[in-house]
Amino acid sequence: MIAKPGVQEKVLLHLLDYADFKEKVEVPFSLSQMGIANAVAIARSNVPRAISGLRDQGLLVERQAHVQGVSRKRKAYFLTDSGIIAAEETWARLREFQFRCINIDGESVSTSLGAAHEVLPFTMRPVDIIRYLDDNLILDARSLSEDLIERDLSKQVEKQLVTSLGDLPRLRHFFGREKELDNMANLLDARATTLMVPGIAGIGKTTIAAKLIERFMHRRNLLYHRCQDWEGSRALFESLAEWLLNIGDSSFADYLAATPVPKPDDAARILIDSLENTPTLIVIDDFHKVSDAILFQTIQSMTLGLLGSEESIGLVIFSRSFKPVVPTKDAEGRITSLVLPLDGLDSDSARNLLTGFEDLSTEQWLHIHGLSRGHPLVLELINRGASAGAFHDTLEHYVTKEIFSKLSAEQKRVLTVLSIFREAVTLDALLAHELDVDVLDSLVEQGLARQVDTDVYDVHDLIREFLVRSIDDQTKQSVHSNCALYYSKLSKSSETTLEQIYHELASEHEQEAIEKIVEFGRQLVSQGHLELLSLIESVNLERLQPSLMAPMMQLQGDILLMLGRFDQATEIFDTASNAAKNAKLPVIYSEILGSQADIAMKQGQTDKALSAHKEALEVQVELGDAKGAARTYNNMGYLYRRKNDRTKALEAYSEVEAII
Repeated sequence: MIAKPGVQEKVLLHLLDYADFKEKVEVPFSLSQMGIANAVAIARSNVPRAISGLRDQGLLVERQAHVQGVSRKRKAYFLTDSGIIAAEETWARLREFQFRCINIDGESVSTSLGAAHEVLPFTMRPVDIIRYLDDNLILDARSLSEDLIERDLSKQVEKQLVTSLGDLPRLRHFFGREKELDNMANLLDARATTLMVPGIAGIGKTTIAAKLIERFMHRRNLLYHRCQDWEGSRALFESLAEWLLNIGDSSFADYLAATPVPKPDDAARILIDSLENTPTLIVIDDFHKVSDAILFQTIQSMTLGLLGSEESIGLVIFSRSFKPVVPTKDAEGRITSLVLPLDGLDSDSARNLLTGFEDLSTEQWLHIHGLSRGHPLVLELINRGASAGAFHDTLEHYVTKEIFSKLSAEQKRVLTVLSIFREAVTLDALLAHELDVDVLDSLVEQGLARQVDTDVYDVHDLIREFLVRSIDDQTKQSVHSNCALYYSKLSKSSETTLEQIYHELASEHEQEAIEKIVEFGRQLVSQGHLELLSLIESVNLERLQPSLMAPMMQLQGDILLMLGRFDQATEIFDTASNAAKNAKLPVIYSEILGSQADIAMKQGQTDKALSAHKEALEVQVELGDAKGAARTYNNMGYLYRRKNDRTKALEAYSEVEAII
């Protein structure tokens, strides 16, 4: 029997209809992952796998774009010039594809994809015809309508399990850990729970996370999120929101859109409610990299909220830190989470990693295992280039002398650049440094570099730590400067702006970074990027001119205020206030007074808050700042109401009405 056209053929036909949108800012929903999934009748989570071959052949490209009907940017896919040629050749071949059509009169007619328009009651695209063909290559037009086809193409929710694996690295091999995996899987199968898996760098946390996800593939909705040093809670929250949108629940995305700084208890409650009747496994990796109180408190609230739940919900956190970041018991002594520390591989499993040594003596193996303590990454490095007969007193000395010293100059350059970047990067980022990317394959083979996706690479944290300690300051500054230049050429987004600022601060371009913080800081904070705080704190603010010190410290104070660190915020605002006065920046001065009033109000000091608002009001009136004055009057009205002074409250609100 003749088979229906394959998935890649259907994707080519589908995208050919939208070839004119390649350079457009806003694109149809049909070019998104879900739009392609609808058109070719596969799960959205399978789209990346389905198109990977086409992308590898250079037939299509992927980019972030504004998708019609979707509030956030999404990945969209477009045919390249060679892809258009391939799609046209595919259509030239498939236009003769034969099938039978049952028309609205019940008559069965033989036709082809190219001639179908002559017998169909309305126009259908070839890819739509293929989608509705049954296993006998029969299309029943009686059950179809233009509206039905449009609804099927535009649906944004699928019923299949949704998998979002982000930048989960690919596994090359896996030995041991069966006992640990069995324990985790059994605990997750038993009830809704939280598992905390601590382990030192390179011990295999990400590897076991990948294997755990494999165990639950096609059984649960899966989310893998890898934390980064520069991220706050927002990055994980946005990953969760997009994942839940694909599952079919928009409540958390709506909450994030309306709340730049989410409240932990509210965020946890909405997340748990969204996962009701939805079998899920959420895996958070490298949790130690984030120092965001909002994220910690949200995870803690989720852990307590899952206690006693009858849903199939699992939360697994991998971290280098052994500190208890989630509660192990609730107030009544009930177990809320379990801690499963990850140690080195046992001797047999560890020995299996050393495939490169045929004749390894017992003495040599005992020395290697004792030195590495069963550490998988170190064993892999040894296997791919170190001498088993070389004896060294420390692990660091072993890795430095036996592995890094044997690399070529270009291999060292590539690893250096990968180590300076904070995130996994594409080949374009490496080419911007004029590197020979042909050495990447050998670095991946040696376990020194890591391939995250087809053209995306990074290095393991352990490798990064070894390398960064050995790079001289001049080289660091030069690489940071090139990284900043690379991000400056990318399309502007909050993420690229933050990365550009980070690299400029670490190079000789600190002044440019400070100016960007002043220019874009408010916007970044309003979008929830509270990780800007660490970048501001890396600058010696006291040596800045007052005109820059004031807005920088104002931003720092605002973030501290959002995080509830009132004492620190008060101290920062006092200094910023003096700087604003000295720099003759009355707008910033009045805004700082408003922030100081907010702190006083939150601490129950109503009179102090009113005093600050009155001083701010004087400045705003003098400046003719109607919007600022209206906001201040409104805040004063609220404070007078709290004092039960209704007369003054009404006076303040009437001033707002007069201004409006």
